[in-house]
Amino acid sequence: MSGDQVAALRSLIEQVRPVTASHERTLPVLPALEQLLPFRGLQRGTMLWVGGGPGATSLAFGLAAGPTQAGSWVACVAGREFGWASAAELGVDLHRVAVVRSEPADWAAVTAALVDAFDVVLCGPDHQPERNQVLRLAARARERGSVVVAVGGDGPGVGRGRVRPWPGVDVRLDVDDPSWDGIGAGWGSLRGRQVAVRAGGRHGMDRTRRVDLRLPGDGGVEPIERSGSPGDRSPDGPSPLPVEDTPGDGTDAEVLAFRARPA
Repeated sequence: MSGDQVAALRSLIEQVRPVTASHERTLPVLPALEQLLPFRGLQRGTMLWVGGGPGATSLAFGLAAGPTQAGSWVACVAGREFGWASAAELGVDLHRVAVVRSEPADWAAVTAALVDAFDVVLCGPDHQPERNQVLRLAARARERGSVVVAVGGDGPGVGRGRVRPWPGVDVRLDVDDPSWDGIGAGWGSLRGRQVAVRAGGRHGMDRTRRVDLRLPGDGGVEPIERSGSPGDRSPDGPSPLPVEDTPGDGTDAEVLAFRARPA
């Protein structure tokens, strides 16, 4: 990574020091997602895996929405194909998001730097880290009080394969059984996706929970009841903003930031 790019990354980090005190151990999430998580929020120092199929990226955006609305900053790395207009529909405040592009060789260093500075770090499927990299990142997140959300899906490129789940995560959220709202027999338009999310992991989550959600829905993410669903369920946007790109040479990290549209 070049000196200029390191300086740009450090400058960004200085601008986005967490506004939530580290002793406040739980970051808020949207109400529809509380029942998926062991502390009804994102516990600082933990790592989550979100995968399973279509809708995984939308669910990860939903997890990021609550913290950004509460004033926290979220960083994203290795998510070149993420659709930020969809993130806004799911409730993410794009003014509190920083997108960092890096080459695979720089991924570990860049992600570690982001964990040091941001409340939440979204790790997209563009890069499949080695096991030792994941474990070091988990230890750093515990030390710094950051939340790491790893997003599964398909890796980049022709003939791409599905990204393997990260080892040792605290919470695993698997998305399946997708269907779409708004489509009839030859008529209608897509309004939103319905998915089933199964949650498991540590911290009292040894028994799998299932929650059905609409992505996007009212309030960004909406809980739904499906007729004929198994009984293992728990009871109970703006247009995209312009993006400012810090040019890179194709081999170093590139830092992007969303900026407010002039009034």
